[in-house]
Amino acid sequence: MAVRVYLVEDSALVFKRLQEWMEEVGAKVVGHADDATTAIAAIGELRPDVVVIDIALREGTGLHVLKEIDELPEEDRPVRVVLTNFNRQWYRDAAKRLGADYFFDKSCETPQMIDVVRSMSSARLRASATARAPAHV
Repeated sequence: MAVRVYLVEDSALVFKRLQEWMEEVGAKVVGHADDATTAIAAIGELRPDVVVIDIALREGTGLHVLKEIDELPEEDRPVRVVLTNFNRQWYRDAAKRLGADYFFDKSCETPQMIDVVRSMSSARLRASATARAPAHV
């Protein structure tokens, strides 16, 4: 089973490229929002494995999304990956306080973010293959 990713990104162009990259590394994009309210509702309903969040959104902020995710029951919280052009230390610190697992600068660290999702996808595939493998007697 593929890693399920929800994208919170207000740029249609960036969203499209992120969606392509997620598919290339074996992840499945299960939803997308360009505002905080829609994202929060959908994340609670869809329960993705990973959420990739921009800080600047059409309405609200990615920091608000992080805060709301952090209030979900622990077993429902996805891995939270911030990918943003707002790369100052203040944003990094705020995102970490609000539960971000990873923080990447969109202008230069997108490949590292893709590598994180690729690693999660690979681990999920290995676990799935192990679970399906017949027992050796």
